[in-house]
Amino acid sequence: MRSTGCEWVEKTGGCTMCGFYCATSRGREVSAGEYVAQFEYVMDAIDLGDYPIISIYNDGNIFNEREMPVDAIEKICSYIDGYQSIRKVVVESRIDYTPDGHVQRMKKALNGRQLEVAFGFESANPLVMNLCINKGFSANNFDVFHSRMRSMGVLTKPLLLVKPPFLTEAESIRDILATVSYCVSRGIDYVDLEVTTVEKNTVVHELWKNDLYRPPWLWSLVDILQRCRAQFGDHAHVYVSPWTYSVESLDGARNCGVCDAEITAAIERYNCRFDTAEFEGLDCSCRDGGWKEAVTAKTPLTIPERIREQLAFVRQARLSSL
Repeated sequence: MRSTGCEWVEKTGGCTMCGFYCATSRGREVSAGEYVAQFEYVMDAIDLGDYPIISIYNDGNIFNEREMPVDAIEKICSYIDGYQSIRKVVVESRIDYTPDGHVQRMKKALNGRQLEVAFGFESANPLVMNLCINKGFSANNFDVFHSRMRSMGVLTKPLLLVKPPFLTEAESIRDILATVSYCVSRGIDYVDLEVTTVEKNTVVHELWKNDLYRPPWLWSLVDILQRCRAQFGDHAHVYVSPWTYSVESLDGARNCGVCDAEITAAIERYNCRFDTAEFEGLDCSCRDGGWKEAVTAKTPLTIPERIREQLAFVRQARLSSL
């Protein structure tokens, strides 16, 4: 739904890769009535009774009262209650915008249906989470949030970021594996991989324009999925979210261009059954070429050092263009 927009953007500039604010009203208040009208429009356009699971997404934080009034949530849930086939409702919010009262009111309004809260966890590494992404919380905050939701009978779904800015290809692969391991250790067996895309008005966009960022290789996604299967088995169901978001992407996960469609189709088939056999027999010259070069590339700079260096380069490039 078109929403007021993520308050984290207004407070801090937002996460370094996220351009979703551009798809919102950019701070103009969207009333409860306007939210409900948007949902009524969807009800008129399609038969929600055909779907056992629905997602209500507002390009921000559904439990932040400033972004979406709880009265609108309850009214929408009353409509959902009219569809016996809907068994689960998925929403998304930052973990610091999930007051127990709002969650409980939505859960009650759903009248026994399962509520699942997806949240951007991105990385279990605090350096990556806060310096590379500007997330503003820690893994400890996640532990408390996960425990709170579980005590209320609410499912949680971490959204992990594939290749945040300032990381090398190899670092990004290791970071995802470590973060999946962290989630498994907390009893979470289902995670979403959110693939970084290049969206306007973001730090990632500025880095990309200056050849300081490349979206992840498709081979990296295949490698991550194969390693997760080998390391965690059925303890981790790792889903790759389609990298088509609510705003236009200027660049996204890719290989050499020749094998991209084949690898993307294999990932889509994998998503249906979490079967890494879909990747058997796939190959391309770019796997031993460009991708191998990318995953073996090293940098002598620490993450804070490369952040300072790359942002200084971007700043100078912007000044030179004036």
